[in-house]
Amino acid sequence: MAEGGGGADARADGAVAAVDHRGRPADRASTGGWRSASFIIAVEIGERFAFYGVSANLITYLTGPLGEGVAAAAAALNAWNGVAQLLPLLGGTLADSCLGRYRTIVLASLLYIL
Repeated sequence: MAEGGGGADARADGAVAAVDHRGRPADRASTGGWRSASFIIAVEIGERFAFYGVSANLITYLTGPLGEGVAAAAAALNAWNGVAQLLPLLGGTLADSCLGRYRTIVLASLLYIL
């Protein structure tokens, strides 16, 4: 996958041209644009709703049906929030160092579904 510096898709000034998921140069006239941007924005809005919805109800669920104490439930919520905030750093590191962006997105999506 041509995602690093150099290679066949590198320009004369050393910058890497945009490539598609197969590593071929992307045609800027027919890819991206507002259609792709609106999809990304909609997915991010859905993700934020889900995150804050779970976050708001997690202490109630942990203290009610699961019977945990308030302090233990708050500690679990803090741990969950911390992991959720730090996992993008791990994903970015994996994408940049070994897997590539498309494989990382597919892997993270599969883990998210499970």
